[in-house]
Amino acid sequence: MLQQERRAERRYPVRQPAWIKVPSGEESRDIAATTENMSTHGVLLRSPLAIPLGAKVELTLRLANGPQLRGTGEVLRVDPSVEESFLVAVSYDIPLKIFR
Repeated sequence: MLQQERRAERRYPVRQPAWIKVPSGEESRDIAATTENMSTHGVLLRSPLAIPLGAKVELTLRLANGPQLRGTGEVLRVDPSVEESFLVAVSYDIPLKIFR
C-alpha cells in the first residue's frame, strides 16, 4: 500500500528564476536556480549545485509580472535529481517580502 504524503499546507507549482546566496566563510556565493513549487512557508528549488543541509541562505525570486520576492531561510532537504541538478527545500525564516 502506498503511503500518502501529508503536508501542512498546499504547494503551488511555480517555475520562475531564483537566486540563492549561500554564506561560505568570510564570503558568499550566488547560485542561479529555478523554483519548482512554493508554499507560504517554503520553496522547492532546482539548483545546479548541492547546498549544505542546514545552511542559512538568502533568497531572491523573480515573479513573471516583474516584482521580486526576497527573504532568508534554512535548507531542510537536498536531493539529487535525474537532470544533473539538485532539489533543494528551503523553509523561510519569515514570509518573503515583495520588492518592485
